Amino acid sequence: MKKALFLVLLYFVCQFVATLPFILWNFVNGVSNPMALTSPLSLSLSVLLSNVLMIAHLLFWKDVRFGVRSFTEVPPRMLLVCVPLVLSAMFVLNAFNEWLDLPNWGEDAFLGMSRSVWGVLAIAVGAPLVEELLFRGAVMNSLHRAGYGPRAMIVWSALIFGVFHLNPAQIPFAFLLGLLLGWLYYRTGSLLPGMLCHFINNSLGVVLLRSDHADARLVDLVGGTGLLCAGLAVAVAVFVFSFLYARRRLKPVNGTFL
Repeated sequence: MKKALFLVLLYFVCQFVATLPFILWNFVNGVSNPMALTSPLSLSLSVLLSNVLMIAHLLFWKDVRFGVRSFTEVPPRMLLVCVPLVLSAMFVLNAFNEWLDLPNWGEDAFLGMSRSVWGVLAIAVGAPLVEELLFRGAVMNSLHRAGYGPRAMIVWSALIFGVFHLNPAQIPFAFLLGLLLGWLYYRTGSLLPGMLCHFINNSLGVVLLRSDHADARLVDLVGGTGLLCAGLAVAVAVFVFSFLYARRRLKPVNGTFL
């Protein structure tokens, strides 16, 4: 557990270090509040830089392995199953999140980042890569080596993943999605399914942020409470079918993870 928490804290350190060049640039240019990265471009580039720093650490120190072979370890049909699995989970979790109605502290930052190509890369590509390498790869590996069982590994990694987001509106969603991503990693031994699911989730979020319905609630997007309930019933059915299919085809990984 200590190693897992250390790696997460290290990611926060990487995020801080990545802001320093932009803070220095603000000082040089006489910005009134140089410590605040209010520019979406600066924020996006600092996030991408922190992702590069963290990925470099994880790969250099071999906290996780991810290479060319990682893309061939999971059968294509199982990757295809990940699409309905994560889409149905997203629909249910977004409805649950709206019901909780928690404050969204990062809404303005994400909205600004979604308007630039660097922000889109940071959200849709950078985040899935670094967060899967960190939370499903390095964190679950360290818990495995510390003697934690499969359920404990999945739950603890998901809990850390949820709290890591710090934003109340994201924590429940990230925790519950983290359970699914952790289960996929445990069942496949590969980070690719989680990366694919994470990419789909974040990419659809970017598409929504860039649309004219960025502030719309799910119930309004689908056309009312009745259609939302019908959509939830379909989503639950799709999720259960996809999950049972994946569970039947995938055997738990024995021994050491990636």
